[in-house]
Amino acid sequence: MKYTHLRKNLLASVIGFSTFAGIALPAFANDARSNTAPAAASVETVLVTGTRRSDVSHLEASAPIDVLTGDALSGTGAQDLSAALLKLTPSFSLPSTPTGSFASSIPVGAALRGLSADQVLVLINGKRRHTGSNFTRQNLNGGRGSASVDLSLIPVSAIARVEVLRDGAAAQYGSDAIAGVINVVLKTRNDGGGIDYRYSEFTKHGGEGNQLNAWKGLELPNDGFVTVAINAGDKDPANNTDPDPRQFYNNINGQPDPREANAKHRNWLFGAPAIRDQYNALINSELPINDQVTAYGFTSYGHRTSVGEGFYEFPRSTSLVNQSTYFKERFPDGRIPVTVYKLEDYAATLGTRIGETETGLIDIYVNHGVNIVDSYDHNGINPSFGPDSADNYFTGGRKNSQTNAALDYTRDIPVSFLASPLTVATGISWRKERYELEAGDPIAHTRGPFFNPSPVAGVGIPAIYSGITNEDERSISRDVTGAFLSLEGSPTESLDLGLAVRYEDYSDFDSTTNAKLSLRYQLTDTLSFRSSVGTGHRAPSIVQLGYSAFSVQTPVINGIPVDVQQRTLLATSDAARLLGGTALTPEESTNFSAGFVWNPIPNAYITIDAYQIEIDDRIQLSENLSGAAVEQAFAGTPYDNISNAAFFTNILDTRTRGIEASATYQFDLNRFGLLDVNFGYAKNDTDITAARDIVTANGDVIPSTAIVGRINRASLEEGSPQDKIIFGLGWSLENWKVNFSGRRYGEWTARVATPSATSQDQTFSPQTIFDLDVAYRFERVLPGVKLSAGFQNIFNSYPDHIVGRGASVTKFSFNSPEGAYGRAWYAGVAYDF
Repeated sequence: MKYTHLRKNLLASVIGFSTFAGIALPAFANDARSNTAPAAASVETVLVTGTRRSDVSHLEASAPIDVLTGDALSGTGAQDLSAALLKLTPSFSLPSTPTGSFASSIPVGAALRGLSADQVLVLINGKRRHTGSNFTRQNLNGGRGSASVDLSLIPVSAIARVEVLRDGAAAQYGSDAIAGVINVVLKTRNDGGGIDYRYSEFTKHGGEGNQLNAWKGLELPNDGFVTVAINAGDKDPANNTDPDPRQFYNNINGQPDPREANAKHRNWLFGAPAIRDQYNALINSELPINDQVTAYGFTSYGHRTSVGEGFYEFPRSTSLVNQSTYFKERFPDGRIPVTVYKLEDYAATLGTRIGETETGLIDIYVNHGVNIVDSYDHNGINPSFGPDSADNYFTGGRKNSQTNAALDYTRDIPVSFLASPLTVATGISWRKERYELEAGDPIAHTRGPFFNPSPVAGVGIPAIYSGITNEDERSISRDVTGAFLSLEGSPTESLDLGLAVRYEDYSDFDSTTNAKLSLRYQLTDTLSFRSSVGTGHRAPSIVQLGYSAFSVQTPVINGIPVDVQQRTLLATSDAARLLGGTALTPEESTNFSAGFVWNPIPNAYITIDAYQIEIDDRIQLSENLSGAAVEQAFAGTPYDNISNAAFFTNILDTRTRGIEASATYQFDLNRFGLLDVNFGYAKNDTDITAARDIVTANGDVIPSTAIVGRINRASLEEGSPQDKIIFGLGWSLENWKVNFSGRRYGEWTARVATPSATSQDQTFSPQTIFDLDVAYRFERVLPGVKLSAGFQNIFNSYPDHIVGRGASVTKFSFNSPEGAYGRAWYAGVAYDF
């Protein structure tokens, strides 16, 4: 347990807060809060995230919190929650360009303040949400190896609002809340409902989509409710790639192939995957038993099938990979491998609230969530299984489950020397996490009975094959127990203070204790200062602890075909230990934040916040290590056929600094309606402050620059836009509503792997995207009916093209924030009842 780390930062925090209070209190001893202009309440929302107090709005919080209503989310025209947050929150980043077969396996997560998506905690109605069972291997905004919560599974029609806490909150909520917390607050309606249909497509690059959303509120006794929401749809693939520049060869003599049959493969799809059979459902309910007891529960289910195309493989006798006779017979014109991912996700929460905050409120709940991802290869082949072998087969399953149980107690206690009651919250929690890997069909990862080692015969030599093998099949689990204490109160009418401490004990790691101090001081009637400091942690995800897989190629070495493996290894496996791998440890963080909230006039506010996040032992998936050090480490061992390997490691420390600002104002245009204006700005910079080499079992040193190479480092330090600006105009008049919004992404940089080729590094230019959404309600003619239409990326902005693409068909970097498919339009009809 890192008590020294904890004590050092808390001591500095106490000194800093005490110094500020000693200077500020004598100078600003007026009761500013009670004189706050009542009109300002029109832009405030009482919070449930980041505080246990029941009288605090998002403008009165000690940390920056964005409150995004369900209407604001749907008004973006986005098709899922993650895309809507990207448009509304400047601190939110998410690359929307990933392409190819792997893209369909990446959970649509959330990233804040330039950190990884798995460093953000996601809550539903204040309860921890389970993460996905897969992780990304790509260098996407520093998220290589992250397993995040899939926000696309939460229907927007089920959401009352989303509260985004942009501050470290591990002391309040536990592991993962290093960058912040996203709390999805569900609708609590007992009447009414709505249904809407929307069609959308890109103007040039496909992606035709259909989406149906519906919700209904039902009444239960004692003013209880059941609110049901569903989402269903499908989407065709979108593609914006260059023609394949490679020279095609025939499968007879290896000469260039002029046949028209190959021309169709010049423009094969390598874009956004097709989405089939997507449907999500969510039910939220509450039933008061009496004045003191209320039972509640919510449950969700999601299903999605995604289909992504990989790189086209053409037959050529100059390459052993596709030389097999069986390959040529099955795919005389080559093949396009297709990867299909089938996702099933379900979760349920049951709980009871007893009492009230004045006398003591007890909240007891349990929840369970499961995410299952199965992968399949279509249009595949393993020639060693013969000419009639299957070309569609199962390549492996991943299952991540999480169970939480907790008892919380909250009470407002009157204290004579405080200006407000002291809010005391405490509780205990237990969490069970389990991760399971299921091996794929044997054809996906083994040699078949037709294997022929002769390169001359070339009949049953395997092509590339991969998946989860019998060796990778496993089930691992861990338990986490915890306890917390939170104190919040107001020593004066102008000063709010808060303290939170949380202890957690892991069955597979040591225990950890983290704390957070917060302060808010009302300087004048319209200006307040807020600040917080805290320690935090993120334990390695159960996915990072349990995942392994492999792929095989069969080159000819000394005239003999040899299976050569590329493996993703467990960090604690024998093979990884030979390379210097060690057991993962939790990330440890320290967060500092300070800022101001200014209400210059009614219905307007401006916020400015600066922050610093230091993370020690940051968890990264290593590069695919190869070369002499790997060969020597594996020589004479059962792993000597592994040519390159990757594993998770804690070798880096990072520091992220940034500043965020927002402004909102509502203009009353009288007979011309209302005009809402909002602006947001976020800028952050991440630096690697320390990196550690590793030593293999035979004493060779593998430098940190090889473990986390230039591409990965650039992803961490430069892969996110330097800054992001959002701005929006929302005009409403009687039955009309128009939203015009935009986002500007600053420069970002991608680097190549080889230090000697720095001339191929590329800095991408800023990019600006504009959207337009127009809606009209037919209240007089067809009450409840609304028509809407709009454009995403109305001015058809694209990211910079990748320079020096060579044989690649991809035009844009996977890290491009938006716009790879240009302009999209949509139209829809809705009925509210």
